[in-house]
Amino acid sequence: MGVLKMATYRAYRVDSRRHIQSAEWLEAPTDKAATKQAEELCEEGAPTIELWQSTRLVDQIDCDDD
Repeated sequence: MGVLKMATYRAYRVDSRRHIQSAEWLEAPTDKAATKQAEELCEEGAPTIELWQSTRLVDQIDCDDD
């Protein structure tokens, strides 16, 4: 059985003017898994979460779309 290699991501909570409020490091085996983790950060009041892996924007999550 192969071991899944974890990738490092950075999730940024950004306000309506695109200013970073805070950020968290995430570890996940896939972009999809990292996006799921980042979506959980919406509960902490930010309107948008930007998920990055290095210089690549993986996803932009609109927290108001519940």
